[in-house]
Amino acid sequence: MKDRQNILKKLDSARLIRFSIFAAVALIHIAFLLYLRFSLPVREEEEIRDAEIIKLVDIMEYIPPPPPRIEPEKKVIVVNEQPAASEIIIEVDEEIELVSQVVETVVYVEPIYLPQHKISVIPVIPSDEVQGRIVYPPMAHRQGIEGIVYAELYIDSTGLIRKVVILKDPGHGFADAAIQALEGVRCSPAESNGTKVAVRYRYPIRFILK
Repeated sequence: MKDRQNILKKLDSARLIRFSIFAAVALIHIAFLLYLRFSLPVREEEEIRDAEIIKLVDIMEYIPPPPPRIEPEKKVIVVNEQPAASEIIIEVDEEIELVSQVVETVVYVEPIYLPQHKISVIPVIPSDEVQGRIVYPPMAHRQGIEGIVYAELYIDSTGLIRKVVILKDPGHGFADAAIQALEGVRCSPAESNGTKVAVRYRYPIRFILK
């Protein structure tokens, strides 16, 4: 009976030891799992943070410096020294005479034309020249019309007929023909007391068909 009890005690002791060993192993296993569960993520996070820090540091270290500022090239203008005015000497053998050219302006002044009765010598009209300048009006010539034009000639003291005023116009173009024949003709000027004067001189022109 005692032997059986001893055997049972030994079996219980062995079971207790195995259970204790199993429990210890289980606890160690659980502790190891807990260690892995709570230790590794922290390390991974620390490693990730360290990696990020390293990357940021690397990026900061390898940021290229700003390009150097290029200043515009300053152009230097070189001015050759010019000789002073006092240093320029021109030798001239001959004297230069400055001649001031005077431009004379001739202003025409309308003369005072004396009436015909106040002159002592009447002007001489070149009748041959006047006849050579007369153009018979075509209409009057075709119709066989003749006429006399009475004109007042404004003759200056040089004998130039400057203006022709028609006193009597028979029409048919005779007046225009007379003006064209007389204007600009130069004749012997009139005189008054031995002096050549301008005069208003009446002069008839007869248009006759031949």
